[in-house]
Amino acid sequence: MRIQHNIAALNATRQLATNNSALSKNIQKLSSGYKINSAADDAAGLAISEKMRAQIRGLDQATNNANDGISLVQTAEGALNETASILQRMAELATQASNGTYQDDVDRTNLQTEVDRLKKEIDRISTSTNFNQINLLDGSLSSASGAKKVSYTIGTTTSSPTATGGVAASQSVTVSAAGATSTGALDITYLDNDGNVKTVSVSYAGAADDNANIQNALNATSLADHFDITVSSEKITLTAKEKGASKFHLVSVAQSIDGAASTEKTLGTYTAGKDDVFTMDLSTVDASNAASIGTFEIDGKKFQIVKTGQKAQNGYIAISTDTGKVSTKDDTDSVVAQLKQYGLDAKANATDGNIDITAAKSDEKSGNSLMFQIGDSATDDQQVSLNIADMSTKGLGITDIDISTQSGALAAINVIKTAINTVSTQRAELGALQNRLEHAVNNLGTTSENLTSAESRIRDVDMAKEMMEMTKNQVLAQAAQSMLAQANQLPQSILKLLQ
Repeated sequence: MRIQHNIAALNATRQLATNNSALSKNIQKLSSGYKINSAADDAAGLAISEKMRAQIRGLDQATNNANDGISLVQTAEGALNETASILQRMAELATQASNGTYQDDVDRTNLQTEVDRLKKEIDRISTSTNFNQINLLDGSLSSASGAKKVSYTIGTTTSSPTATGGVAASQSVTVSAAGATSTGALDITYLDNDGNVKTVSVSYAGAADDNANIQNALNATSLADHFDITVSSEKITLTAKEKGASKFHLVSVAQSIDGAASTEKTLGTYTAGKDDVFTMDLSTVDASNAASIGTFEIDGKKFQIVKTGQKAQNGYIAISTDTGKVSTKDDTDSVVAQLKQYGLDAKANATDGNIDITAAKSDEKSGNSLMFQIGDSATDDQQVSLNIADMSTKGLGITDIDISTQSGALAAINVIKTAINTVSTQRAELGALQNRLEHAVNNLGTTSENLTSAESRIRDVDMAKEMMEMTKNQVLAQAAQSMLAQANQLPQSILKLLQ
């Protein structure tokens, strides 16, 4: 028997401390409801739980974001509903004014008065419709500046063929070689891989039916590096060797026969790839000459060069210069400035009359898009962009409609119907986006619920199991206390040996 060290008491004391510590943790878990209250409880579990918590809170906020987006879309679509109603009334008035039973100076003038008031209301709706002070219909949320499709016409020249970017088809154009008895000439303009305008000029001698002579002359030029050239039956066919966007798209073919300029000139519609540049040469435009009136179309918007103060023909947007020409630097700068008002990435080329139009970037989030964050990560697949075109009379192309004459009313019908289709298309896009956002909200709610359940299994305490553990630890603690008391009585037995 030893008196200096009470080993039994030390053992009971250690066990009591262990039981009290376990009991304290039981009480902490039961009172907090969490199985993990500190990193010491479960370091790996805590790390996983914290990541899940961040994701859950992000998803919950993304749900709010998507719901806010739905409210914004509904605001815009509701306003466009009224714009559509106004356009329907304007179409009714134009149809009414087209009837021969009305007089210009009285009846049609009164009808035009209502049209003018309705146009002002469309403009008011476009400028006043906003969500949280974000203007929705004034064009400030229009898509990325730049052009995806460009074509232009001078005089009566038609705009064909079409070069479509990105498709697996080469562009071809055929011109007639008929009528040449001594010489013929071709000026062929195309875009190279870098978007630069290239022109090849070639002359050929001999009769038009000398197909081999003509083909040899063309094959001797750099044109043969980019186009397959065939001459058959007095026709010259050029087919681009490259396929897809920005691959040697043909822009124009100008031809002369026996020294006289041919009336046949074919211009191409160029569909640009990302960041491609299309150059329009408007230097020969003369608004006062019917043979050289300049019109062009960019992404569905039709423009016409006119003298300052004049109106464009129905269906076209007026681009004005002082003389109705684009032959000086001031003219070119003026045209560029006006095109920029319509969201186009235009700039003056080094040559007067040449204007470069740059294609929009393919990135969905480029331009003035309004971006909705509908996920917890900063990745493209968790963001949705909204573009709303200019829904003013200018953006709809109805600024200059005039039904005060029968001919003007007849022309206005198609212009207004085009505007109705534009509004309907925009409303359809908004409706589709709203449906997408509603599905996103449902998915976010489901994901958040499942992640919360997973995080709960890691972090939350099982109250029944923990209560069982606490009961056990309470009994052990009480037993340890009792044994400590017994151990403390053991040294007293030594006194009996001393008697």
